[in-house]
Amino acid sequence: MLIEQPQAIRTVFFDAGFTLLQPTLSTPEICHHVGHSLDLHIHIDDVKERMQGAEGYFHHHQRLNRHIWASEQGIIDFWTGYYMNLLRPFVEEHDEKRLYQLAHTITREFDKPSNWQLYNDVLPVLEALQAHKYTLGIISDWGSALNTILHTLRLSQYFDCVLISATTRHAKPSPMLYEEALARANSIPEFSLHIGDTYVQDILGARSVGITPVLLDRHQKLHSHQVDCLVVTSLFELLDHLEVPHS
Repeated sequence: MLIEQPQAIRTVFFDAGFTLLQPTLSTPEICHHVGHSLDLHIHIDDVKERMQGAEGYFHHHQRLNRHIWASEQGIIDFWTGYYMNLLRPFVEEHDEKRLYQLAHTITREFDKPSNWQLYNDVLPVLEALQAHKYTLGIISDWGSALNTILHTLRLSQYFDCVLISATTRHAKPSPMLYEEALARANSIPEFSLHIGDTYVQDILGARSVGITPVLLDRHQKLHSHQVDCLVVTSLFELLDHLEVPHS
């Protein structure tokens, strides 16, 4: 699948997590690190074994409440509950206070810029797009800490607008979030593209307002025939589809 008129695209919106940013440590590693600071012996391999069940918790609660990401407190409560569910076997039985402290501390760890890093293709692609006068934006389901993370990683300079679900009070795939992004970028759907790593939130959200969607599959888990949109495995591929030169 190709972009029908790549030369018409003048605004590019990016998702943040797992599109531009990735954690410096895995979830099991952070759980181990925080647990150690609280005198809890949490082994990385044991956490890994529980991750699959925790994914079920994640998707179940997200389906129950699509508005989780539209509130700062909602995001904190969700992740705290997620880590309490994940790590309950590692805390002495009935010690809910200590379990909450562990889960809440881990949740706050992910607000720290030091726990995030850029993918290798991010800066070259942003520099190429900026050099070719594209308007650039971020549309992300995240808390307000994202602003500090972007600033610390020196990403803010590339973006004309940043839409964060917790501060706009709208979460993906709400059309209102994408419409607000278009308004802030002073763009129209026909001239805009959004790239992200999730189908429902990024592809359906962008498509709901007429923005061209692109699915980023960094781990190459999908085949193009499995989804009804353009799929790329790196941001460099996005440049190729936009016919923007890069080194």
